[in-house]
Amino acid sequence: MKQTLKKFIMAAMSLFVAFAAFAQVTTSSMSGRISEADGRPVVGATVVAVHTPSGTQYYSITDNAGNYRIQNMRVGGPYEVEVTFLGFGSVKSGNIVLRLGENFVQNAVLTEEAVSLSEVVISAGINPILNSDRTGASMNISTREINTLPSISRSITDFTKLTPQANGTSFAGRDGRFNTVTIDGAAFNNNFGLSSNALPGGSAQPVSLDAIAEVSVNIAPYDVRQSQFTGAAINAVTKSGDNNWKASVYSYLRPKSFTGEMVGDAIVKGARERESQMYGITVGGPIIKNKLFFFVSGEYEKESSPSGAWEPSTNGTVDLTNRISRTTVADLERAKNHLMNTYGYDPGEYQNFSAFPSQNYKILARIDWNIARNHKFVARYNRLRNTSTSLTNASSGPSGVPRSNYSRVGEKSISFSNAFYGNENAIDAFAAELNSTFGSRVANKLLVSYTATTDPRRTSNSDLFPFVDIYKDGDPYMSFGYELFTYKNQVLNNTLSVTDNISINLDKHTITAGLSYSNIYVNNSYIREGTSYYRYASLDDFINNAKPTAFGVTYGYEGQDIKGVEMSFGLASAYLQDEWQVDPKFKLTYGIRAELPLYHNKLIDNPGVAALDFNGYKMRLGEWPNSKIQINPRVGFNWDVKGDRSIQLRGGTGIFSGVLPFVWFTNQPTASGTVQSPEIGLTDNKLPADFRFNPDFKAQVAKYPSLFPPTMSSTLAKGAALAEVDKDFKMPQIWRSNLAGDFELPGNMILTVEALYSKDLNSIVQQNKNLPNPQGVFTGRDSRPYWTNRYVNSDVSSAMVLDNSSKGYQAFFTAQLIKNFEYGFSGMLAYTYNVAKDVTSNPGSSAYSAWTSNLDAFNLNDPALGHSNFSVPHRVVGSLSYRIEYARHLATTISVYYNGAASGRSSVAYSNDMNGDGAVSDLIYIPNHKGEIKFRDVAGKMTADQQAEKFMEYVLNDKYLSKHQGEYAGRFGKVNPWRNRWDVKVLQDVFADFGTDKRYTLQVSLDIVNAANLLSKNWGLYKKSGLANNYDVIMPLKYMGRSATGEPEFTLNATDIANFDAKNQLINQLTTGSTWGMQLGVRLVF
Repeated sequence: MKQTLKKFIMAAMSLFVAFAAFAQVTTSSMSGRISEADGRPVVGATVVAVHTPSGTQYYSITDNAGNYRIQNMRVGGPYEVEVTFLGFGSVKSGNIVLRLGENFVQNAVLTEEAVSLSEVVISAGINPILNSDRTGASMNISTREINTLPSISRSITDFTKLTPQANGTSFAGRDGRFNTVTIDGAAFNNNFGLSSNALPGGSAQPVSLDAIAEVSVNIAPYDVRQSQFTGAAINAVTKSGDNNWKASVYSYLRPKSFTGEMVGDAIVKGARERESQMYGITVGGPIIKNKLFFFVSGEYEKESSPSGAWEPSTNGTVDLTNRISRTTVADLERAKNHLMNTYGYDPGEYQNFSAFPSQNYKILARIDWNIARNHKFVARYNRLRNTSTSLTNASSGPSGVPRSNYSRVGEKSISFSNAFYGNENAIDAFAAELNSTFGSRVANKLLVSYTATTDPRRTSNSDLFPFVDIYKDGDPYMSFGYELFTYKNQVLNNTLSVTDNISINLDKHTITAGLSYSNIYVNNSYIREGTSYYRYASLDDFINNAKPTAFGVTYGYEGQDIKGVEMSFGLASAYLQDEWQVDPKFKLTYGIRAELPLYHNKLIDNPGVAALDFNGYKMRLGEWPNSKIQINPRVGFNWDVKGDRSIQLRGGTGIFSGVLPFVWFTNQPTASGTVQSPEIGLTDNKLPADFRFNPDFKAQVAKYPSLFPPTMSSTLAKGAALAEVDKDFKMPQIWRSNLAGDFELPGNMILTVEALYSKDLNSIVQQNKNLPNPQGVFTGRDSRPYWTNRYVNSDVSSAMVLDNSSKGYQAFFTAQLIKNFEYGFSGMLAYTYNVAKDVTSNPGSSAYSAWTSNLDAFNLNDPALGHSNFSVPHRVVGSLSYRIEYARHLATTISVYYNGAASGRSSVAYSNDMNGDGAVSDLIYIPNHKGEIKFRDVAGKMTADQQAEKFMEYVLNDKYLSKHQGEYAGRFGKVNPWRNRWDVKVLQDVFADFGTDKRYTLQVSLDIVNAANLLSKNWGLYKKSGLANNYDVIMPLKYMGRSATGEPEFTLNATDIANFDAKNQLINQLTTGSTWGMQLGVRLVF
């Protein structure tokens, strides 16, 4: 009997785990202490909170300490709260507004006589920052702030940047792909990680901003219910219907004249081609009064934006200021004529590129159902469809083929328009939530969500044709063909989540327990060089049908098309937490969370790979990593120093686990050669002598069966790029701590001083097992190692392994002043200083690309700790808003947003591969004097001595380089120029009241981004070094080889001294990111 019972319990727990999911922030809460005038607790008092717009009621009964807590309440308000107890008068208070994820503290003192609100003593709760639940770093953005602060993109990321520890979509110095984002509890992560976007949907926002009620950002929540991030947890909730019928129709317009085109004295070509139109509607109201409510939103958007492409030159001379490439019109026309006459292929346009179109529509529907006083249900569905256009990939190519530091669209090269690609994005998401109370002590939340995304499916205007790179003088010159990563490229990413949390109030303790589970299914159809790839040393070589310098392809076996690879990943968790109100002043929260990653789908091993040996390392591509439980203990505290919430000290420490971009996981089955060939990358010395261009990629593969095996076999194709996840790999994990003080100041202001520190326990790093130990060391002052043979196995281009590192940390100090809304004013000003370091930012979606795009002075398989490019050392952020009503029917709101910070970081590296490891990623040595570095003459242009003098002049005049002479440059060690950005929003309301509860409003708004540039063409500009590429890598030198004594020799990365001087200056970035922009909005609210 005992064994049967045990099996039943285990089966029930397994079933529950199989359908539970990680907790999300979707509601608010209220708590407090009810006491008599002499401070004695009132035991058994009834507390009833009513959401007045909907009539939704919540209740609790005080415990033996006089404490009460109401969980899972609707966000917003206003609420009315009534406290009653037999023999005492009731106490009522109102106009209480609850903010997402925050606890509102409402204390009350009962007397033997009923009193009005003005006579009730409220010891806490007026300010949401000063409450006992607040421990770690967090930020809340209310409906009022969403409505009044400037935004043109109308994305929640326009508001999360108010977080002092933010830098774009990165938080606390972490990669933005390590955030978690939920809307109504449903996963809206960019969890596949193909881009740096915070949200899925490509160029579109997945949910209309008009449907968002509130947003919260949590960086260090010591509540164990929050997980799956090592950056930040971003949670948003959508609007709800209530007893009042409400509707709005709106339009946002950005005509061509609403974009600035002047950057200094230069004109941004195509800037005035930008235009957009948006039309939307929202409706909400009761289906059954006090019982059932609905809210719906619909929005359509159409936009044209500048392509961002460069223009060709007529004389082969680069003009960095005006974005003129060295590629000539004559050469582009020559290539186009050859393609059309020889192959009947039209590569598209090469100049005067048209604006890129995009359009999307999004709908949302939500119902709120008060089933009974103890049970409340919410359901929401939303849908997005989006199309957009992008430039061709910048510089990636086949593994094993040397990669350039220059882009295919830039100063060195031009891509034809049919080498661009389109994106189609689709989202269908559902979320349902049931909040229940059982008696006065037990609360339960059940949340189910499912999000299905196609993000993206790529399209192309090109006919099927190989992708071709034409080089000139060792650098990219022009590109054409079917974009090399677009053929049959599609990502399906579906996330199922279910969660159930139970909270029990036990006098001074609130116990929370839960089990959770999340399942992520991915189908990744990613065919690198799916129509084949060719590289030629010159245009003449291509036209004359010479042998290519490189070739790449991924192909389906037996001539079949590729179907993509699948992955089904689960994350099961269990957690337990106690919130202990030690005394009225001090609260301690402590808990533990255990997480277990699960790999559901089976993989197939490749005997050709299993037979390979990489200096004792064997790849096992038929196995996922071992599932290992990760334990995350956390503790946080809050101390009301004086007992009146005027000074609050808070903090905590704990371990946080996240997940990583799943594209890095799918690299393993994609590259395994089991469902398709591995990516093949071959240089000319590995190609047959008769290998020539063939526009039919399938015929080319079929022609050389020994080179491209038609089936998976024990013999692996030469040049294969392999990838594996280490069998002991662990999900990202950090140890994060903070200590803060909040101080109440006159004028309803709060000063916060906060320190935040994170230490990597399991960061992410790529290693190439096919890179042997170096074979030599340079002589002279720069004595780094080098490779003469970069392959352990010459038949394999790379053997990448995804692994962990414990190196890395992030330290932040923030001082913040907040002025809460009062008399029409509100505002915030914050300064943050930080130091953030890591070993890599993993800049790429494929394993080999992420590895080669990292930077190091010595060995990419053991990268040194360097500055993170996800943070800048100093940041000032602020906002100010003022609203005034006048003339009985008019109101004006003016809001300003300011962000002052360096515009990123840069690295200083050589322009080509110095150490022979196959990656263009070598950080420079910074000499103490010109004798420590050797130059070669550039015949007829500049002597070695002239170059040495010029380079030392460059070093001594650079603040970063001159400070680090005698050292190797650090990854992202150089801080880019400071940039001030001011955004402004003006709202003009014309309103009329009908009765006591109905107002009709016509609202006209004007959003202005980078408003300073509107005042002066020289303000608000992005600047960069003329020696830098698109990835903030500054390249002053080009490696030329070793001298007779083994010393490295260089030339300046310029044609002559004058050309170096022209490039060695800060140039304005000639894009619309440097110009002002405006958007006009018209809205009718009724």
